[in-house]
Amino acid sequence: MDTKGFTDQVDNYIQNLRSAIYQPIVERDAGHAPIDRQKAFLLLLPMLNGESWTDEMHQASLAIGAIHTAFDIHDQIDSTDASSKEQQLMVLAGDHFSGIHYKLLASIPNFHLIRSLSVAIGRINECKTTLLQEPPNSIEDRLQLIGEVESACIIEFYHTFGFTRYISIVEVLFPLIWLIESGQQDLNRMKFPHLAPNARDTEKWIQQLQENLDDRLHNNFYLHKPLVDQVLKMAKQGASKLI
Repeated sequence: MDTKGFTDQVDNYIQNLRSAIYQPIVERDAGHAPIDRQKAFLLLLPMLNGESWTDEMHQASLAIGAIHTAFDIHDQIDSTDASSKEQQLMVLAGDHFSGIHYKLLASIPNFHLIRSLSVAIGRINECKTTLLQEPPNSIEDRLQLIGEVESACIIEFYHTFGFTRYISIVEVLFPLIWLIESGQQDLNRMKFPHLAPNARDTEKWIQQLQENLDDRLHNNFYLHKPLVDQVLKMAKQGASKLI
């Protein structure tokens, strides 16, 4: 599959996810829900690489997309001004998308996935609390927690459906992209801006993680070259350069 094929597949997934989470009142009051294209691409990575993809996997991927959207909405809530009308609408929108997540999961007779995702969501919330209230002193420990926040649900999806060989990519890629974006974006718009390291440490860790990812990609025998190229592009330029 070429780059256009990847783009079309990700676009199709995002369209299906928007249909699954759509609710007119939420759309009217809270606006268009943000969908993280980077997470969608990595969630679909096995399918884009030619792995067998069943209806159950598709439904599970939509459920995970819904909870990712719920997390992203809730992450925008300002705890110092949570009583404003706009903030309250964001809380309700996030809760709505979380409800859609459980509704989609309920349609899948896979209790292992339901349990594992529940554990992953709990772990994500624990990591967020730690990062916001008592972040570890070392950058390495912080990056590990950030990686868990971003990748936990995707990794559980991989475990459930036998795609574990892809885990080594996402567990490095997410903290790497966070570091890249910490130097590219307005800190007020990124997750955990208070944890952004200084420029020297950022450069050091970006180089280290890029080398780690390069080794993992170039030593694998399963990921097709166009996908390797896309992942490397993300690792060097951030999620804004995603297909």
